[in-house]
This record gives sequence, structure tokens and C-alpha cells, in this order.
Amino acid sequence: MRQTGYSKEDEYFHKKDRELVQRMRAAANERKARLEVEHKGQAFWMKCPKCGSELKEETLHEVVRIDACAGCGGQFFDKGELDLLLKSRVSTALRGGG
Repeated sequence: MRQTGYSKEDEYFHKKDRELVQRMRAAANERKARLEVEHKGQAFWMKCPKCGSELKEETLHEVVRIDACAGCGGQFFDKGELDLLLKSRVSTALRGGG
């Protein structure tokens, strides 16, 4: 009985965490799209702040899209993306996935 209660509780919180991660991902994608529209034509847009090379978007851990520099290898997070990555990793670790 006790084990079943905990598993249902774990399942409930895992579902809530998954919903939160999805909302955070949607907000980050919306923010990134809005910034792209606002800044696309400007000289600094999608340029590495360290070396000035072009930045390319890459998906990290199938959760968040980061900006990666081919020149220096830097990886850059937009606002909220690190929180999204950390939240998704904690959720995965709690359910025993890594």
C-alpha cells in the first residue's frame, strides 16, 4: 500500500514537472522568435560575443536550443534556457533517468 501511494505521488509530480518544462520551453521559444524579429538585420545578431563568428542554434539534451559558436566553441544560453535545462535534468534524475 505504501509503495503504491508513493509511486502515484511520484507520477503526479513528474507529470507536473513535465508540464512546467513544456511551458518553459514554449516561453523560451517565443522569446527567441520575438528577439529574432526585432534584431535580425542588426550587425550583432547571432554573432559570438567572444570572437565575433557566426552562431548556430543547436539542441542540447533534446530540451533547449542554445547558440553555439563554430569559431571558439562557446555555447550561449538565452534568458530562461539554463533554468529550463536544469529543471528538465532534475526532473529526469528524480525519476531515475540520469
